[in-house]
Amino acid sequence: MTGAGPPGGRKAAILTGAGRGIGKGIAATLAERGYDLVITSRTRGDLEVTARLVEEMGGSAAIVVADLKDTDTPSLLLETAVDRFGRLDGLVNNAAVNVFAPFWSQSESTLDETIATNLTAPFYLCQAAANFWVENGLGGAIVNISSAEDTIAYPEQVPYACSKGGLLSLTKVLALEWGPLGIRVNAVSPGSVDTEMTPDVYRQQAPKLMPIGRLGRPEDIGACVHFLLSEDAAFVTGTALYADGGYMLQ
Repeated sequence: MTGAGPPGGRKAAILTGAGRGIGKGIAATLAERGYDLVITSRTRGDLEVTARLVEEMGGSAAIVVADLKDTDTPSLLLETAVDRFGRLDGLVNNAAVNVFAPFWSQSESTLDETIATNLTAPFYLCQAAANFWVENGLGGAIVNISSAEDTIAYPEQVPYACSKGGLLSLTKVLALEWGPLGIRVNAVSPGSVDTEMTPDVYRQQAPKLMPIGRLGRPEDIGACVHFLLSEDAAFVTGTALYADGGYMLQ
């Protein structure tokens, strides 16, 4: 059994970076497929939009406005899940930042912010979730949203690429350590995904680089996340699922 409640029925997960983009798509997909969610970001208005979407899909959402760099945030999210839903089955570390700039102009503050959000925050959230599961004699599943850049290189994104490479390594090591405890840890590594932040010129040009012929959709990533959280992936851990439309084949 996973979570802190009886088997069957709706499950519960924590989702970071849930206010827009890929996070909002993950929230909608998980809600439609049986999850109630603790959703978090730094912007209440964005979270309220996501919460309404979750409810339209048949789920319940608990909003937590928080900064993932705050050391109290992991315990706050765990407490919210248990208080609101009585259980925790999964954790999805989706929140991320990226600053495009040539390497020699990247600042110390940019590096610190990127690593803190994209790597350090997932580190402590994974730790908090695993401690909860182990203390309660439960198993669970974690999905870290990485990037195709955990493997391939793009220019002008050094801090981001370093953070995602670290996140993939974190995923693999935790899977190795926690497998005997009934905790699975995997990653989804998206390629180019069409969100409200995608420039129009990119929408026109990027699909030409994809063997599938289109950009990804947030719901595509959501489907991958749901699979890795589900019992269908019970024998899958330490894996990165590359959802990139075939881009990395070229």
